[in-house]
Amino acid sequence: MSIFILAAMLVLQDAEAPPPVEAVAESEPTDAATLIARIEGRLAAYGDTVAQMAARKARERYLSELLLPVIARNDLDDGARGEILNALGAEMRETEDGNNRWALGQIDPQRFAILWQEHPRLGADLLRMAARDPDSTPRLVAALEPVALAGGYDGAQYAAMADALAVTENRPQPYGTATQCVDGTTRAWPVADPEAINDDRAALGLGPFEADTVGGEACETPTAGTE
Repeated sequence: MSIFILAAMLVLQDAEAPPPVEAVAESEPTDAATLIARIEGRLAAYGDTVAQMAARKARERYLSELLLPVIARNDLDDGARGEILNALGAEMRETEDGNNRWALGQIDPQRFAILWQEHPRLGADLLRMAARDPDSTPRLVAALEPVALAGGYDGAQYAAMADALAVTENRPQPYGTATQCVDGTTRAWPVADPEAINDDRAALGLGPFEADTVGGEACETPTAGTE
């Protein structure tokens, strides 16, 4: 059995039940030639990536299935659990780190919105895997901006992600969800453009920004967070 067929089977095993078939828009093509060309085009564009994603997820799952039942046993020799973790833990971390870097490399900020629209399941899988990389946030924020503005990604989650990135880079936040500790009370982190922030928030489906209503909780250290 080829790896492509095996990967496709894994995708089908992971898939949820398909939604009910709904009536398509009148503008959608109905002729065979156009639909065949569309399917073939998407297969050429995403087929290899889908196959790789399925195989990478399957390897992680298989490693966990092999390891977890063993270390959960209560009849192991003294010190055996630690030896097993030392021997296989590194391999699991290397597998996950390699998958994270691979997924992040598949996310092109200039084209991710197209991928998300044409293959949302693949986009979500890439996003989840890439987000485990601690250095992924700048690229993910850039890639998700057009998706969030088009309504394809939760606006509040995107705003919190973008603002958290601004805080870590010590620059004003774009959407007003991040806070800082000022004189023992949380206050809004400085915003990038006070005159445009409400329009920017509205584009994500968020209500107006009111600095006086952000934060207000007692705090002891100069930390920042998001609301």
